[in-house]
Amino acid sequence: MTLLKPILGLEDTFGERALALRQLQFELFKIYNQAGFSEVIPPLLERPQSLSSGAGAFLADQTLMFSDPSDAGQLAIRPDMTPQIARIAATRMRHSDELKLYYSGQVMLARPDERTGSRQQWQTGVEYLGGQSDVGDVEVIHLAALSMQAAGFELPVLQLGHMGLIQALVADSGLSMETWVTTLARRSPEDMKQLLVQSSLNEAHASALMILASGCADDVWLKQVKDSINDAFGAAADELLHLSSTLTSRLAGDISIQIEAAVMPRFLYHTGMVFTGFAKGATRALLHGGRYDKMMAAHGRDMPATGFSFDLLAWLSESRESANKLGNI
Repeated sequence: MTLLKPILGLEDTFGERALALRQLQFELFKIYNQAGFSEVIPPLLERPQSLSSGAGAFLADQTLMFSDPSDAGQLAIRPDMTPQIARIAATRMRHSDELKLYYSGQVMLARPDERTGSRQQWQTGVEYLGGQSDVGDVEVIHLAALSMQAAGFELPVLQLGHMGLIQALVADSGLSMETWVTTLARRSPEDMKQLLVQSSLNEAHASALMILASGCADDVWLKQVKDSINDAFGAAADELLHLSSTLTSRLAGDISIQIEAAVMPRFLYHTGMVFTGFAKGATRALLHGGRYDKMMAAHGRDMPATGFSFDLLAWLSESRESANKLGNI
């Protein structure tokens, strides 16, 4: 019998792992339903323009496209579900002023993820559209904390950042935002030094970027420098410090909240507050989220939007690896 060669980065899920995925998925659904969120199930295929509209253009490099044999034109397999939620909110659900939605389904990457080597993810997430921005941010981050707890992760931590900080620092650099974000995500002071040589930034901005790249941009540092950079930096810093204080008060004892100004988004459609989730024993970030108002405007509906997402398959692997590590201590 001829064996079919497996596709690199893809795998089947069955048996105990499939059962564990469904059990965790439904446990999370209970949490989201109790919080007043409702499920949305977008199609696997989209028109490329819908996925790349506005800030979602940063997904283009990870999008698989093909010509539809049924004459629907060019189609794409979704690499991320947030642009689909934006499309639905701007069209099918345009008559609702406030939308609290969640989803869970497979997405496909054009290239293997650098961290996992996988091209498939079981993306699960929550989106809050409309309403007051600060209220949405707090509720979404609270659900992110509850999600990590439901998955059994020990000592969960949420690190908060703000895209307004990096935007204020590099606006006059002559280099693209993608270049700065990619460099900061590596947390390499040496890489940052080399990039600063290519820029035209003043000493204060360059010094702040070095602090970010060194992983030392916490709340203490932010309070010290927030009024010495520029107005945009100060406004973003004040917003971030206020959010951190509110969350720490609301989630006291449930999860650790930390300010880390160098937190970078997974995709560059985020424009305001951003956050990343970690936990004891986990080898990588567990979830990513933040505000993406500009994507909604690009879809023809200008409204506040914030959310988070994670790979449910990766969570199963991480929880198992964490349990094994802790058992060997």
